[in-house]
Amino acid sequence: MSAQPPSIPLSLLRLASVLICLHILTLDLSDAEHCYDNGNFTAAGNYAENRELVLSSLASNVASNGGFYSGKVGNGSDVVYMLAFCRGDFSNDTCFKCISSAAEDLMIKCPTQKAAFSWGTVDPPCIIRYSNDPIYGVKQTSPAQMLYNTGHIQMDQDEFDPIWRNLTKELAVRASMGTSELKFAAGRTLLPNFQTMYALLQCSPDLSSLDCQSCLWECIDGYQQCCHGYQGGLVEKPSCIFRWDLYPFFVSKPGNPVSSPPPPTAVAEDDHTAPLENAQVTYGWFNFKSPRLLFGIKSSLIHMILPVHVSMGTLTGKTVNSLWIVDAVEGSGVLFVMAIVFMPCFIRRRRTSPWKVLSAKEEVATTENLQFKMSEIRAATNSFSEGNKLGEGGFGKVYKGKLENGKYIAVKRLERCSNQGQQHFKDEVAQLVRLRHKNLIKLHGYCLEEGERILILEFTPNGSLERFTSDSIKRVLLSWERRFSIIRGIARGLLYLHEDSCLNIIHSDLKPSNVLLDDNMNPRISDFGMTRLFDLDQSREKTSHSAGTFGYMAPEYVRHREISVKTDVYSFGVVVLEIVSGKKYSEHLLSDAWKNWRKGATFRLIDPMLNSSSSRSEMSRCIQIALLCVQENVGSRPTMAEVVLMLGSQSTTLPMPTQPAYSTNASVGEMSTSSVSGLSTPSTNEAQDGSTSYMISLLID
Repeated sequence: MSAQPPSIPLSLLRLASVLICLHILTLDLSDAEHCYDNGNFTAAGNYAENRELVLSSLASNVASNGGFYSGKVGNGSDVVYMLAFCRGDFSNDTCFKCISSAAEDLMIKCPTQKAAFSWGTVDPPCIIRYSNDPIYGVKQTSPAQMLYNTGHIQMDQDEFDPIWRNLTKELAVRASMGTSELKFAAGRTLLPNFQTMYALLQCSPDLSSLDCQSCLWECIDGYQQCCHGYQGGLVEKPSCIFRWDLYPFFVSKPGNPVSSPPPPTAVAEDDHTAPLENAQVTYGWFNFKSPRLLFGIKSSLIHMILPVHVSMGTLTGKTVNSLWIVDAVEGSGVLFVMAIVFMPCFIRRRRTSPWKVLSAKEEVATTENLQFKMSEIRAATNSFSEGNKLGEGGFGKVYKGKLENGKYIAVKRLERCSNQGQQHFKDEVAQLVRLRHKNLIKLHGYCLEEGERILILEFTPNGSLERFTSDSIKRVLLSWERRFSIIRGIARGLLYLHEDSCLNIIHSDLKPSNVLLDDNMNPRISDFGMTRLFDLDQSREKTSHSAGTFGYMAPEYVRHREISVKTDVYSFGVVVLEIVSGKKYSEHLLSDAWKNWRKGATFRLIDPMLNSSSSRSEMSRCIQIALLCVQENVGSRPTMAEVVLMLGSQSTTLPMPTQPAYSTNASVGEMSTSSVSGLSTPSTNEAQDGSTSYMISLLID
């Protein structure tokens, strides 16, 4: 038998009305419609008549065709192309109402524009696009609307991120594999803190699988760039939708299970809320988690939203904080009366909603608006003077610069004779623009004038990690707490490159000189000039040109030209051993680490400057993790997701490593065997601070 909701005191009814009125005033955070400047039409012309015809019949066409419709009306210059779809969990009735309302608004808000689109005027959204140019199968990702909840994730971020990533990636792939009528996926998974995470992803069904996946990854990546750490988000683009939260916001469809670890549970057939059977209801405080109001008028009843704490017995068996409809008040005029009574009180509090909508200026910049003029670069670097030179890398020189606004930058001036061609440069820019993480160096812009190819990057005043690990005086500044923080930061940055970014990037040259330190000594991975992209379904590649730095290259990379995320894992292991030992790489570093670990004498490997540290067990654990990363067998090495978990939880049992690669002189000598047909003369590769390391380029016949 269902639990009966308690009677509601008048004071709580007033509070509910207050919250409702307040939230009503915060809904209109951005325009649902966007009118393009593709040209205008006259109100009495054929285009106007065709547009009105297609928009007036659009709702019935979409609803009767399963939630998606595309077509055209007219001929020649008066043809109107139309495309619209509803969210995949909509009923026909909800879909009809959403499309109908959005179509009416488009005719009013864009009275003479030949192209426009709308996200719809209700929540959840529906999308309408029309144009005088063909739009079927054309991916459109701009403009974008982003909203996020200002509440923060209430669990360890390193533990949360892999679960979030697995669910969203699984659903993105599933949605992209849909049909030409529906590309939609939704699911949920249980978190270690017993909360449930929900996610929904959808593309316009006319997109190809590749375009759909690309659009969704732009949404996911865009959310991570702006809103990482917040407990819910919504990204809407004309061609795709992404939303996730810690409460149920969609209606499930049968036959569409989600398989992501931890195994997600089936979502109950439900209308945005869970049933209240066996629920213990108590009054408490509540923060709105939806950007739209969650109430409806059904059978002349206005469902009141009250701040409550609900312990759900039938949903997860665990306590959750959420929003639940617990009572109803009869009479359709109640809401109007409440609005009139309480509205004046809350106009001042409009900004109190925990949902934030990103403005256009806050969205991630594109390559078009990142271009610097050569005159700006010359002024910033004093015409590339030697006094401003920071170092020389594999593809060119790096200079310190200062912009007119006082901001310091690092200017990477690529050599005209380098093997990095124009297209490679553009690819690097595209990669860097899209990669945003607190442990990656940031791109500020680029320049392609006067035959030059220049990257404008974030400047890090502390230089590279190598500057500290190779200097006995500066190394004193690296306490164990700081070193461990650097290790974890590098791991998180690599994890983002490998799995969390939409590009899936292998760095291929991770080393201390490519780890820069910001003002707070936080690590920033740099130098993506030698990175390679790999397909979503491809875990290993062969490359015709291998580039890396002696000592940090994995054996399969050297011997067989095989590259994978595990080559970066190997490099990470070497870097960790350098950080813990305070020693620069030598051919004995791995063998010394292995011998001391086997004897239970890891203290002999630890930097003597850390003798006073009380974190010996943590240091030994890092050495063991590093040994796991430098295993000879690729399959024996952990992924960076596993490394992040190992570093974040002292209770996680670590596997036993075996003898690592290059731990004997014989294995080191194998680098010059016949498997490598050419070995270039080592060239200097300097970081921002001018520190020098050696690069070996393996050329394949």
